[in-house]
Amino acid sequence: MTIEIPKSEFQERIRKVQNIMKRENLHSLLAFSHEAEPAYVRYFADYWPSFETTAVLIPVSGEPALLIGPESLTYAKSRSKIPKIMRLTDFRESAQPEYPGADLSTWEDVFSEFPTERLGIAGFHMFPHTIYAGIEGALGDGEIVDADDVVREVMLIKTPAEIACLRESAKISEIGFKAVVEQIKPGMTEVQVVAIATKAMLDAGAEAIGYPIWCCSGPNSIQAISRPSLRKIQEGEFIHVQIGAKVSGYSTSIARPIVLGRCTKEMRDFMQVGCDAENLTIDSMRSGVRASEVAKKVHGFIRDRGYGDTILYGPAHGCGQMECEYPFIETSSDIVLQENMTFHADMFLAKPDMGFRFEDCIVIRQGPAEELSNFRREVIVI
Repeated sequence: MTIEIPKSEFQERIRKVQNIMKRENLHSLLAFSHEAEPAYVRYFADYWPSFETTAVLIPVSGEPALLIGPESLTYAKSRSKIPKIMRLTDFRESAQPEYPGADLSTWEDVFSEFPTERLGIAGFHMFPHTIYAGIEGALGDGEIVDADDVVREVMLIKTPAEIACLRESAKISEIGFKAVVEQIKPGMTEVQVVAIATKAMLDAGAEAIGYPIWCCSGPNSIQAISRPSLRKIQEGEFIHVQIGAKVSGYSTSIARPIVLGRCTKEMRDFMQVGCDAENLTIDSMRSGVRASEVAKKVHGFIRDRGYGDTILYGPAHGCGQMECEYPFIETSSDIVLQENMTFHADMFLAKPDMGFRFEDCIVIRQGPAEELSNFRREVIVI
């Protein structure tokens, strides 16, 4: 059975955003995405761009429009939950073909159909300057504001359908990690390890990998964000494996350190602190708890055990359409956790010469969090 978001839920998302737009005095909202970070447009339209960029234009009342590049019309029609589609040159692929003779809309056409004096942009901090300039010209004296908080307010609490997608993603991600544990061997390249996980997840029903998954071994294990290389993994070193499956647009992540062969006491003790810190994170994250208190508690635990200098960021972050989405759980976070928020408990610790990550998806509940993944949350020595 395919797990997906019903069309009615996409329509409800538009209505919720429009209600917030009225409160914030926005005439239109432009939710922008590109192929590497498709979350906002996929959230409202179920459209996932390839090569081109895209946006959903939501008026304060009435029906929205999906804005795409010149080449994606047949693709967009095949999957968009928004019937109205407009093609713009500004959303073309980065090689910037000119499409002479093509019948394409302009920003003047867009705002003629959707009159706007105050425009909010979601995806504001990754919005291209050249497109922004074109919109400014078309709006004239109109105001443009950052509207990420408008969309975040709607996305923050997950529906049962969204949690079902995340639960399936976590199940498939565990299948991918199990395949790695069963097949990993010294001499494989990092890329080959990633290939094992990728094949297992796609075979198990993932629509895609959730993000550029990686295997970081030896000196590469200290990289908090990375990509796999052709380096051959070796015995007696940290092999930091992080994978995730995408299901109907929703991505979870599972990460564990693996050591092949001999594991020193220093390495084992370091990993155990990380494992214990993730368990403490999960146990602490409950409805009604302030996020900053979780971060302070977990970081205090790590410091008390002598590893304070290995901390890079907070112990958890939101997840959903993006593997990492708002909010981060940090010592400065004011947000109070609420039921049906979803997070990755994400424990990355690194010394100058070795690092690792434990990571799993959870759902906030009134009592203990629901753990969507927990496969071999332990010190793994093979």
